[in-house]
Amino acid sequence: MVTAAKIFLWLITYSFFGWVYESILCSITSGTLVNRGFLNGPLCPIYGFGALTIILAFWQEPDISVWNLFFSSMVLTCTLEYVTSWAMEKLFHARWWDYSEYRFHLNGRICLLGALAFGSFSVLLIKIVHPRVSGFWNGFPPEMILAAAGACFAIGAADCFATVRHILTLNGRLAEIQEAIDAHRAQNHQRAEELRKRLQTKLEESLGAVSLEELRERRPVAALSELREELRERLEERFEDSPFHSQRIQALLERHSFQDRRLLRAFPKLSSVTYKEALEKLREQMDREAT
Repeated sequence: MVTAAKIFLWLITYSFFGWVYESILCSITSGTLVNRGFLNGPLCPIYGFGALTIILAFWQEPDISVWNLFFSSMVLTCTLEYVTSWAMEKLFHARWWDYSEYRFHLNGRICLLGALAFGSFSVLLIKIVHPRVSGFWNGFPPEMILAAAGACFAIGAADCFATVRHILTLNGRLAEIQEAIDAHRAQNHQRAEELRKRLQTKLEESLGAVSLEELRERRPVAALSELREELRERLEERFEDSPFHSQRIQALLERHSFQDRRLLRAFPKLSSVTYKEALEKLREQMDREAT
């Protein structure tokens, strides 16, 4: 039990280190303070699990060369990051990070720059950091280690439960908003198609029974085509001005919480796979209120 508690405390320690690193990096790049991470508390579990994977794989290999450690750790940590990105997308219907803008990446889930950073961190972890972290926790009596592990587990589990529950609730709101957006778009498409058919009928009545290819070559057809495009654009009314943007939808857009703002700030590239437009509407609403 004490050994398991120590391993768990290593996980918490490196999750905290990862949160510090990510928060500082994102705060510098964004120019504002960012509480980075999936959870509300100061933890980035993917760093903790990544560090734990490297420790369990290489801690008992003191003679491993730096280069073997570097490249092996790159493979392990990148695999973990890729699987985590895929799993979170399947669970929550969202892409939490995206490296597509980087020159060398794999499906936007991992990139060469991140791999080099993780490889370097892993070398520092095994050669310098972990001996000190392990020694730190070994300095406490077993009772304190068990108590600390139990307290961290309880707090972390509560945070994880609250975060997952909030995301599921947010997805429910986004689903309702997206349904209204889709209905509005479908109505516009239907109106545009009806207009196209009416204009085509008028063209055939005015110019005789000729093919559409021949009609496009005639000047009256070009004029009517421009008219059709103008009318179609008028039909494309803004969602906010349509009946589909009801009081209920507006209330859902305005009913965002601290966690909504925190998650969108923590993951500025967060995109919903299923409710993409609804999430963008929520961002726009929050930006308007912020200004």
